[in-house]
Amino acid sequence: MRDLEELSHRWWDWQVAGWDAAGLRLVADNDLTYHHSVEVTFVDVAWAACADLFHHPVFRPATPAEREFARQVTADETHHVFAWDAETAAGTVTMMVVAQSVRIAADFVRRPDQDAPSGATPGR
Repeated sequence: MRDLEELSHRWWDWQVAGWDAAGLRLVADNDLTYHHSVEVTFVDVAWAACADLFHHPVFRPATPAEREFARQVTADETHHVFAWDAETAAGTVTMMVVAQSVRIAADFVRRPDQDAPSGATPGR
């Protein structure tokens, strides 16, 4: 959880980039128009409450009530609760993922669906 907490206030824009049987993948940067600088992948997700686009997340330890909810969702002791509060179009919202683990990868990744703006150097 400490690694996630270190991401708080580092990037403004966060977006769900993929969600399938393998996990829930978030990408983040201060502007997601052309690239992202970090990927957070929750592995073996048992339950999730997460907006598809959010801003300024504050990752934090789960509350006792959130941990109790997760215990009801899965009795599997290998799953953990990952919680954060973030801004959405509806205001500040609590988000939570119950997953076996989390992977964080920091790397500059260009969006494949976007062309470079006029005068920009691709890959930068």
